Order: sequence, then structure tokens, then C-alpha cells
Amino acid sequence: MIAASLVLMPWQAPACAAPGAEDKAAQDTATAFSALGSQFQRLEEQLRQHRALAEAGGWPEVPDGPTIHPDAEDSRLATLALRLSVSGDLFSADTGLSTSAYNETLQNAVRRFQARHGLDVDGLVGRGTLRALNVTVQQRIDQIRVNLERVRWDLDDNSEDLVLVNIPAFKMHVIRDGKIVWTTDVIVGDPENKTPVFRSTLKNLVFNPTWTVPQSIASKELLPKIKQDPSFFQRGNYELYDRAGDKVDPSSVDWSAVDRKSFSYTLVQQPGPTNQMGQIKFMIPNDYSVCMHDTPQKSLFAVAARAFSHGCIRIDRPLGLAEVLLDNENWTRKEVDSQVESSETRSVVLTEPLQVHIVYWTAEVDDLGVMHFYDDIYKWDATVLERLDKPFQSDHHDQPGASY
Repeated sequence: MIAASLVLMPWQAPACAAPGAEDKAAQDTATAFSALGSQFQRLEEQLRQHRALAEAGGWPEVPDGPTIHPDAEDSRLATLALRLSVSGDLFSADTGLSTSAYNETLQNAVRRFQARHGLDVDGLVGRGTLRALNVTVQQRIDQIRVNLERVRWDLDDNSEDLVLVNIPAFKMHVIRDGKIVWTTDVIVGDPENKTPVFRSTLKNLVFNPTWTVPQSIASKELLPKIKQDPSFFQRGNYELYDRAGDKVDPSSVDWSAVDRKSFSYTLVQQPGPTNQMGQIKFMIPNDYSVCMHDTPQKSLFAVAARAFSHGCIRIDRPLGLAEVLLDNENWTRKEVDSQVESSETRSVVLTEPLQVHIVYWTAEVDDLGVMHFYDDIYKWDATVLERLDKPFQSDHHDQPGASY
């Protein structure tokens, strides 16, 4: 049996105590910043709760060992149950459960933990889940501090309507009137091709787009395939153009004499089921050549950690996003589907463009008050934390706020 412990309840909206003068002023300021300000407030509350948890002793470390499977008997189960109870994933009503075997109640608590840590929700206590369980309370406190700072950088935007992509969460949200109204999974850049943090404005979307292949991808990745496969252009529905923009017959090129340095062509993939942009792309002008689009590689969304692209943002449910965006244009889902089925390339301009924020939040609190932590896939947290921990100097106006 396990004893009840101090319980941080990440699965319930935080109940804030009456704030003091300083806290009240900070909350009033954050409230003025709409959706992003709400995230700032929630993180502040979670920072208070996690610091209280640290003062009470934090949570125990679950010893290393083999994967814990359903109904297994394992000497670590009592410690696991206490760990999940302290963090609120095992509800207080369940703290009297037997830990002689890895039962359904404890499995559900693990699934809750996995869901809010960006892990595969399989109920198995394997290496990844164990690693997340054993991140200390102090490390989570520092993670919250880092992300409070990141949210603060965006508080100058008081938009109530926006599209927000959180890179480490592999998620996209559409926010209306300050509330999340639609969510989908995304694929982001791998650690060698990081998706940058930036802001843009979504002004139009393109049905059945073409794809002009970036020169780096064409010369490095596609050229070897062109040399190996004579049917490359036909099979992939590519067209070839020279530097003057004139169309070239691929069979007229001596590909054996072409290498990365001498590659002087442009590849354009035509609309269709193999197009790397998929059925639709969303135009977000930026200095990084980052696109936001559909993808034919749907199987990749089955993986929890989806850092697979060259930096672009691939969307799991792009037609659902189009439906949400075009609702203000009086489009129905039937019209969206019909436009895709026409195979016609068509750009649709939004009468009400939306702000787009591509952010890197490794900690966030959702609209229900649930605390989420994600892996620092690009290893960017340490730099922010180092700056936060530096002594504040009043003559350095760009110094991060070290009060977190």
C-alpha cells in the first residue's frame, strides 16, 4: 500500500490563492496580453506549485530496470506509485491501491504522465518513460523558468486570434478569442535542420500546390536518385528547368557528368499524390524558407517525437486546418474537399489574415490547467537558463528577467 503525499494536481485547473500586490500587478499585466498572457499566468502558477513541491521534498527516483509491462510484479511499483501520486498523475482517491502488480489503475496513471510529457502513450514503463519520471523537481522548475522567459518575449503581441506551432510539442493550435479551438500534430525539423522560431502572417493558402525543390535538397539528396533511377522524373512527377527558366527534357542531360557543384537545374514537382507539399500549403512569408504544408508521408505521425523534416512544418490534418481558416470565408468542408479533388492549383486569400507564432516551448500549460513538459530536442534550454541565472545588471536593458 502507498501513503498519501503532497499532491500537485496537473490534471485540474490551478486554484490560485489570493495574490499579493506584486503578484496582482503581474497578473493584471499578463491579462492584457490575451492568449499569450494567459500562458504566462499559468506558467507562473505552476512555478509556484513546483517550488512548493520542492520544499516538501519533491518526488522519489524510480530505480532503473527492465520495462514494466501490464500485470507484471516488480519491486519498483510502490516507488512508481508514490512518484505518480506526488505529481498528481495518480489521483489521490487511488493512493490506497495495491502495488503487488502493475494493475490498470497504475497503468492509467502512467498513461496520463506519458501524455503530458510528449511520450508514446502505451502504459509501458520503458527507458524513455523512466528517464522522464526521474527528472528532478528542480530541473522542472528550471524548465518552467526558461519557458516563462520565452513566453515573455512574445507578450508584445496581444492577438486573440492566431496560429501557434510549438516545436518541441510537435503540435499546432488555432486560437480564437484567446482560446484553443483546433489542434493537430505536426512534423518539424530534425536537429540538423532545425525549425527556427519566428513570427509571420498567414494570408493565403494554396490548393494542389507545386513544389520548387530547394537547390540544396535537389543537388545533395535528389541528384543521386536521378542518376540511379531513369524513371525518377516520371515517377515523382517532376519537371526540369535550366537557369533561364526554360523547360528541359531530363533524358537530354548527361547525368553522369553532373555533380553537386555543377548542378545548375531547378526541379519543380507537379501537383499530385506524390507531391511533397501534399494537397495544400499555407503561406507564411519568412526569411528562413520554411513552409507549412501537407505531406504524403502520413505514417510518420504515428511516432511521438516527430523531428523529421528539413525545417518545414508538415501538418497531420491540413484539410481540417483549411476548413477552420476558411470558415470566415463561408467555405464548407465539402467545398474544401471539392477543391482538392479538382487537382487545380488555386490560391485562396484570407480576408482576415492570422498571426502565426512558431515557438519553442519545452514547458506549457494547456487550457485545462494541465502541465506539459517536452524534450529539449534542439538543446536550446541551457543557453536561456544560463542567462537567467546571471546576476541582474540594471544597465543591461536586454538582460532576461531573473525574477522567475
